[in-house]
Amino acid sequence: MQRKSWRRFDLWLLLSALVLVGFGLVVLRSATLLADRPVSAQLLTQGAYAALGVALMTGIAFVDYRALGALAPVFYAAMLVLLVLVDVTGQHVFGAQRWIRIGFVQFQPSELAKVIVILSLARYLAAQEKQIRSPKTLLVSFAIVAVPVALVYQQPDLGTSLVLLAIWMGMTFAAGAPLPWLGAIAGVPVFGFPLVWRLLKDYMRRRLMTFVSPERDPLGEGYNIIQARISVGSGGWWGRGLGNGTQTQLNFLRVQHTDFIFAVLGEELGFMGAVALLALFGALLWRCLRVATRSRDAFGRLLAAGVVSMVLFQVFVNIGMNVGLMPVTGIPLPFISFGGSSLVSTFICLGLLQSVLIHAQARRYDTRPNVRVPVRLRLGRVRFPLRFAGPRSRHATAARRPRPDGRAI
Repeated sequence: MQRKSWRRFDLWLLLSALVLVGFGLVVLRSATLLADRPVSAQLLTQGAYAALGVALMTGIAFVDYRALGALAPVFYAAMLVLLVLVDVTGQHVFGAQRWIRIGFVQFQPSELAKVIVILSLARYLAAQEKQIRSPKTLLVSFAIVAVPVALVYQQPDLGTSLVLLAIWMGMTFAAGAPLPWLGAIAGVPVFGFPLVWRLLKDYMRRRLMTFVSPERDPLGEGYNIIQARISVGSGGWWGRGLGNGTQTQLNFLRVQHTDFIFAVLGEELGFMGAVALLALFGALLWRCLRVATRSRDAFGRLLAAGVVSMVLFQVFVNIGMNVGLMPVTGIPLPFISFGGSSLVSTFICLGLLQSVLIHAQARRYDTRPNVRVPVRLRLGRVRFPLRFAGPRSRHATAARRPRPDGRAI
């Protein structure tokens, strides 16, 4: 038996996240700079949420990730309740009903849904590891993500719905689902575009039309796309300098501290600043993939695959819509865009990966562990014999074989 070791806590993963947060705070300060106030309310709020996220990440690392896997059905049910509450009593902001206010705290349940979907899918796919090529397994896994996707889409929030689908696609690929099936599913929106077009809401259709030709409405729907292109293009190699971007400081660029914060970075820090940001994301994703190689079970590997899929998809789409390669979907840039719910949920995901590193080798597994072991035993300090799902391995059977004197070997 190996004991859990805090020496396996990945300081480089934490450092990559903290540097990205610091990078985001610097750009956010410039995006919200006021002449009479050097420090904006958004900057202070983002800093407070970053501290909360680091605290939650550390706290989750203390808990065995298999205990959280055992609680996945409870988390999933609570997530659905919150998403239904958003549709019923949520606050309207810019025409969308996505937030719930509890006291003075306002949060976005759809961001928390990303974490719970990763946890729930990893639990199910790990339990069905040997049946991953079964159509039933693939359909059930899709149903797990389809329910929250439908609820989030009603808010309406197309961006987060796409993130949840990207998480499912990445995790089923990592679990070993047949590539032809995944390719056929990915091609459904393309070949069924007339039906998809009818299902889209009016503002989503306008955004797609604006993406194809933003010049058709340069002062309306296409305004911010055009301004974002101007911002990124005017930055050159080294940028205009923090606080010196004309598009940003003269407020030509709208929602510059959330969806279009990369355009601020491109204008004021230039091409080299964008390369530095991408290098930081590359370092973060590399450390996340390292977790998958260090995990001793499929559950831990799939958690890492889900987190990588979530972060990579959000980075790709957000930067793409800032440079005109993707339609505007409202997906935030992880660690950089202003938004407490997104920042905290991303740190929670990193906490799950830290838990995998710390606890994965706490006990040596000869077969796939059963995540349905009682939670009170998972959280307790006492050592306990684990029950395994599936047939016992040769080593596990040999360990129980009695000796001639009657004692177990």
